Amino acid sequence: MKRRQFLRAGLGATVVSALGCGPAPERKRPNILFILADQFRADAIGAAGNTFVHTPNLDRMAREGVHFINAYTPQALCAPTRASLLTGVYPFTHGLRENVYNIESVLAMPEYQLRPNWPELLREAGYYTGYLGKWHLGDADPGIFDHYRGYNSQWPHWLGEKYESPYRPDTETDEALEFLEKHRDKTFSLTISYYPPHDPFEAPRKYHALYEDKGIDFWEYYAAVSAIDWNVGRMLDKLDELGLARDTMVIFTSEHGETFGKRAGHPHKRVSYDESAKAPMIVRYPALLPAGAVYEGGVLNIDLMPMILEAAGLPIPERVEAKSRIGEILNNDMAWKDPVFHMNVFNRYQPGEPHIDRMVRWRDWKLILRNQPLPDVPPRDELYNLDTDLQEQDNLLDRPESKPNVQELARLLLEWGHKMGDETAVEFAGRYIGQG
Repeated sequence: MKRRQFLRAGLGATVVSALGCGPAPERKRPNILFILADQFRADAIGAAGNTFVHTPNLDRMAREGVHFINAYTPQALCAPTRASLLTGVYPFTHGLRENVYNIESVLAMPEYQLRPNWPELLREAGYYTGYLGKWHLGDADPGIFDHYRGYNSQWPHWLGEKYESPYRPDTETDEALEFLEKHRDKTFSLTISYYPPHDPFEAPRKYHALYEDKGIDFWEYYAAVSAIDWNVGRMLDKLDELGLARDTMVIFTSEHGETFGKRAGHPHKRVSYDESAKAPMIVRYPALLPAGAVYEGGVLNIDLMPMILEAAGLPIPERVEAKSRIGEILNNDMAWKDPVFHMNVFNRYQPGEPHIDRMVRWRDWKLILRNQPLPDVPPRDELYNLDTDLQEQDNLLDRPESKPNVQELARLLLEWGHKMGDETAVEFAGRYIGQG
């Protein structure tokens, strides 16, 4: 019996152990509601410790589900991470390393490898699948959903005049509610992808009073965060109304965060600092997962792909590089077990070669390695202790006492680079291997 078959076969027994003595309640294949918000910071949620943001519905999801507080994206850019969320593999494996515009479909282009992906696998298994909102993998219907109402990118946040017309996330949520109502008797998968809080930072005026004139920097961004949260709440309420909450796996995440121009290299993203590289990640599935659990270990949000398949009782393709965390959650094993790896290309619009980085985080320590320095970017390599320096301001790389940490992290990156065939990671990590 293969490892994944063993895990699935033992899942029912694990549920009994996790939930207490006696037989576990019968569990159907879950519905999937996958909620994706663009440029949504991991710390822009009350449940993440933010004391001024108003996110009662995402806080509710965290109370009723599993909150992954150290979740990272594979690359802090929209299209590459979206492709990785679909496939469970890193960008250098599926081949998409930049955003795409003015093309029909990434899935139809031989240079990109976006199959197998979880929407198609669910559809083949009998799920009714839907997609609403920003797609950013081409202008055309990709042909992998039963119901598709998407667009590539850069549509305005309003259907007409700013503040005077319907807010696009509200209308997309209206469609989501109709989908849930119409297909309530089916086993369904629905992805809804919001463009906000991506810049330009805009939200209906009713959210302004939560932040305006309260000394909060970039308050318009947080108004958009609260607008998304309100729509999340509408969908949670609809699941309750339809009696679907227990058997629906609700997921919330983002492709990357937002730096507010405080990091050199890009005004919003494309860097390995936590405000850019981390993502919110909450999974609520009452029929299987515990409520109020906090997963403190490092994960990638592309781990959601094998988690969806495992919850649905489907085999995880051998190609998948991500890791389902369901077994760990049910065994209350939610501490650090695996290092996290992340990558970026972030001076694409400047002269010279692209500025490339690789990041490895292991527990409290993070190492960022880069290629040649450029005039407007930070020092080439950086080391941070996130236990004492959450804002990543004190680069400890050159301190003699940091050498063991640098070498340990470089060794992890080197081993990973060899395993994944990432020559850039091997090259960068080699700077610090074998130093005395």
